[in-house]
Amino acid sequence: MTARNAADALREAMIGRGGPEATGWTGSFELPPAPRAGATVAVLGAGVGGLAAAYELGRLGYRVTVLEASDRAGGRNRTARSGDVLHELGPAGVPVATHRCSFDDGLYLNLGPGRIPHHHRRTLDYCRAFGVGLEPYIMETTANVVHLADGQVVRWRNRQVANDTRGHLAAMLARTLVQRDAATGELLDLLRVFGSLADDHSYDGSTRSGYAEDPDVHDFPRPAPPIPLADLVESGFWRHRFYQPVDYLWQATMFQPVGGMDRIVTAFEREIRERFGDIVELGAEVTAIRLLDGGGVAVEYRRDGGPRTLTADYCVSSIPLPVLRRISTNFSAEFDEAINAVEFADTCKVGWQADERFWESDTEQIYGGISWTNHPITQVWYPSNDYFSPTGTVTGAYNFGDVAAKFGDLAPPERLAQARAGAAELHPQFADESLVPTAKGITIAWQKVPHQLGGWADWDPANPDHMRAYKQLLQPEGDGRFYVLGDQSSPLPGWQEGAMMSAHYVIAQIQGILPLTVPETVRVPDAVALTQGSR
Repeated sequence: MTARNAADALREAMIGRGGPEATGWTGSFELPPAPRAGATVAVLGAGVGGLAAAYELGRLGYRVTVLEASDRAGGRNRTARSGDVLHELGPAGVPVATHRCSFDDGLYLNLGPGRIPHHHRRTLDYCRAFGVGLEPYIMETTANVVHLADGQVVRWRNRQVANDTRGHLAAMLARTLVQRDAATGELLDLLRVFGSLADDHSYDGSTRSGYAEDPDVHDFPRPAPPIPLADLVESGFWRHRFYQPVDYLWQATMFQPVGGMDRIVTAFEREIRERFGDIVELGAEVTAIRLLDGGGVAVEYRRDGGPRTLTADYCVSSIPLPVLRRISTNFSAEFDEAINAVEFADTCKVGWQADERFWESDTEQIYGGISWTNHPITQVWYPSNDYFSPTGTVTGAYNFGDVAAKFGDLAPPERLAQARAGAAELHPQFADESLVPTAKGITIAWQKVPHQLGGWADWDPANPDHMRAYKQLLQPEGDGRFYVLGDQSSPLPGWQEGAMMSAHYVIAQIQGILPLTVPETVRVPDAVALTQGSR
């Protein structure tokens, strides 16, 4: 059995989607063996990966204890609601409160993951198994806006950019084919339909890009005038993630939990508590991890103001690598080097409550999706739920890399001011304090969040140090006693599916279903492409 087939079969057996036969694997597969009597596991971190590991290990018969440094489970899966207090590290490295969320009751905003691809089967399976209701997440609508303000200032609709670009390029190629070869009828007909060309294979606009004006009973709809190709090329729109929704990770259909992404965390907590009791200790900050000479692992931590020690046969850690490297350990030099090899990505979000859903107005007609801009806010997400209701929350910035580093260095009020200015370039209503109150705005810089220190592992497949580190982290330390898990050690950094996949992988190693060593060649994930779209 290959590692992939074994891991898939284990997933089926764990989540209960019909057993290993449902994977297409036709070889022999036995359900995971029971652990030796009394075997114990310390799970470090109660993010989605840690919770999935704790739940499945508990089901297999291990005695599990989960240590979580913060006062809440979920890790980067965080949904802001009224009364929630956000913290970031201040100038002295001490956590300080930045916001007390004041959204109206019933409103929320996902500060971390906000969508689930249709092919993330583990995430969807857990939602189904735990009764987490799902609804469509709208990644793109043709009414979304492209706003670019370098040189030529443009504010175009998605449908204009997409279809006028296609039409112009199809017409150019058609002219070339006609000149070179008259026997290209089928290809020319493909281009005619593909680009919505005229019978002479020219492009003069298309109703795909919208109407010149709303039709009435007397007038047949006329296409809007096309954006000139020179203007499209000058704008450089494709450099601003316009084609991200075409990439597989963001293709329709996507989903979101009804009521907020943290419904997944709440469901895990409920299932764990009902099955295994109160095994999750919050406010338990790990200070040291020791591989013991006689076997097992000792985890030192602080809780309720005092030092404590937890000893277990196995330790699985979803602690983010930038945090883990600050903890005292006695790991090998090779493992320490791997933990220190990769940084976490800078990423920030801003959330607004709008007391009027002006983006759904007769003039805008935006119902979900994302508008893109070259302003530092990068993008604006419109809610994919509660259409036509009086109010709503909007993700008013979501940025990455150097832009996010500079944005995160601003004080939270300055972030909100910059985000308001950027969003107002797309929709002037954002400048109206009575419609979008500053008091109901929130912002988070994940690189400054205690116990997180970034969004996701910023793996680069072209970096040889990353190649060595990624392979090392897939193998346990201390003869199979200490394991790193989470999306940080998966092919899907930044995604909950990656965290769950990693949890299943580590459990398969502990159970002896998968080897502790990995193949000689291991592909390193491209974190930028997997979190922001194709480069």
